[in-house]
Amino acid sequence: MPTKSEAIAAHQRGDLNEAEQLYRDLLHSAPADAELHYYLGLLCRQTGRAAESAQWLQKSIALAPASLPALQMLARVCDEMGDTAGALHALEQYLTLRPDDAGMLNVKGQLLVRLGRLSDAEQAFRLAAERNGAATMFHDLGFCRQLLGNPSGAAAAYQEALRRGHDHPRTKLWLAQCLRAAGRTKEYYDIATDAARSTPDDIELLIESQSACRYVCDWDGFDRNQQRLLTRLQRIMGSNGGEDVPPGILNYLEVDERTISDMAKRYAGQLSVAGKMLRQNLRAPATPRSGKMIRLGYLSTDFFTHAVGSLVRDLFACHDRARFEVHGYSLRHQPDETQIRIQQGFDVYHILAGKAAHDIAQTILDDQIDILIDLAGYTSAAQPSVLAARPAPVQISWLGYLGTSGGNFIDYIIADNIVLSPEIARNYTERVIRLPCYLVTSPLPSSEHRPSREEAGLGSAGFVFCSFNQPYKLDRQTFTAWMDILRHVPGSRLWMYVPDTAVCGGNLRREAARLGVEADRIVFAGREPMANHVARMSLADLSLDPFHISGGATSVAALAAGVPLLTLRGESYLARMGSSINSSLGMDDLDCTEPDQYVAKAVELATTSGRLDAIRKELAKALQNSRFFDTRSFVSSLEEALQSAWNHHEAGLPAVDISVSASSPRP
Repeated sequence: MPTKSEAIAAHQRGDLNEAEQLYRDLLHSAPADAELHYYLGLLCRQTGRAAESAQWLQKSIALAPASLPALQMLARVCDEMGDTAGALHALEQYLTLRPDDAGMLNVKGQLLVRLGRLSDAEQAFRLAAERNGAATMFHDLGFCRQLLGNPSGAAAAYQEALRRGHDHPRTKLWLAQCLRAAGRTKEYYDIATDAARSTPDDIELLIESQSACRYVCDWDGFDRNQQRLLTRLQRIMGSNGGEDVPPGILNYLEVDERTISDMAKRYAGQLSVAGKMLRQNLRAPATPRSGKMIRLGYLSTDFFTHAVGSLVRDLFACHDRARFEVHGYSLRHQPDETQIRIQQGFDVYHILAGKAAHDIAQTILDDQIDILIDLAGYTSAAQPSVLAARPAPVQISWLGYLGTSGGNFIDYIIADNIVLSPEIARNYTERVIRLPCYLVTSPLPSSEHRPSREEAGLGSAGFVFCSFNQPYKLDRQTFTAWMDILRHVPGSRLWMYVPDTAVCGGNLRREAARLGVEADRIVFAGREPMANHVARMSLADLSLDPFHISGGATSVAALAAGVPLLTLRGESYLARMGSSINSSLGMDDLDCTEPDQYVAKAVELATTSGRLDAIRKELAKALQNSRFFDTRSFVSSLEEALQSAWNHHEAGLPAVDISVSASSPRP
């Protein structure tokens, strides 16, 4: 009769056929020997029989529940088979016996991430990092927190990982992105530019470094590396494989529309593959939905006090409930007054922050949404793979991301005749829904207290130009034009928002001095609640729109305060938003086509007696009589377009361009 020692010896020397036969013979006489079951399970794994391996290991554990090797091996085998839930179950049994095993806690976190249980994963990663202190565990903790939408917490974990020696380019990239999202501008700039210098061949770090330069208005640094960025992008486009760059941030880096479109198509191709795999793992709804009402869903990362959130705040409540049932899907949950108002406007509201793409797509599919409007695109915390899985038959992009998706999983993009002319639309893969104006607005609050000019740092006299746009929307050409305006209007000031006066403000004042403008004529302002912001905006005389990336919500706030908006019509959706706004108000005289015309118009309004007063009266009349802050009228036009898109789908027809004229609001 063979012995167990002989069987194990055969196994160890690699004679697997002999070892297996010996194990099986021994089990006939000793069926309750847990160790024999374990070794046979191990051998089956080594010979590519994962399912059989799991069966032997489960029998071993049934006989010896405290067998740590068997529990570890079962977790590994289940993981290799794609049975993440089974792997987690085995690992949790192991951790009840060895709760301080940091390595296995970290593995548990990884399994929980795959299951979409991010809050539980964060706890496992945190315990692992605390008990072991390994740099990689802090890295995993940071990644999990980033997925949870906690950029400050993620940044702290990434910084600890770097401090402990995890000097990896991806860690630096993700740290930079978290610092950007957390509004820690100087740290963002320092990390991003240093990482790009130390890893010059990493295209994503180069892109992040260029973005960081824009965030602090370091245009010298931006110009030094821009040609290198453009060359790298062209090289990628000329290759058949390799890097696929997320296109979202390229829209802000002075990259031409054709290149952005080509990069988006490459990236969307990658997403489509992931989306098809995701779709295969989704279960169909148990029962088909009855009724003729269109079920409309909105997917967003910004259902709170945010540029997008302030614009759409009243939109959802205005939908016609006789025709539409409206569902909201929130990918970032930040409870505040705006978030509560938005949630109240939906019939059904799902908080999906921290959920895996599979769970988000399954929720939408279970709700049997007919038309899904994506308000996030390729922006931070978005989930484009959900759209690639096609959880709704008609999918539309709007507002939060204004570039093309590049993919066949988005049918339409909402625009108007100005922001997306036929020439510009050639670079978009989507069909275009053209409304009277692409922009929805919700009425903005205004504080009863208006600060004095002195309180705002504007002095007692002098014309006040303003721009409260994020600094990354600015560029050297725009700022040079603004300084030209100041030189031609004695005593005038430029009132600007900056996230920090030291770095960004310092760069702007140095650039102003280089262009011959005194530093004290540039006045900086910080962030304020919307009601206070609208109240202080009324101190300005004229709002200046950036050239290449127009203001959206920022321009709406200026107009709500009665401040006219001077715009330059550019060559992209992003560069035409201000032009669309002025056109919708009938303020076409303030929409310029050339930079020199823009400068001359600003100087004329500031120096010609009575000219600005006439423009402000014209604006006040337009705001009173137009649809600009009439959310219900906007929704009527939107619903007409959505009905048309749905009719095309129901008839089995492909998506086509849809144009809607101004609609009268429902009573």
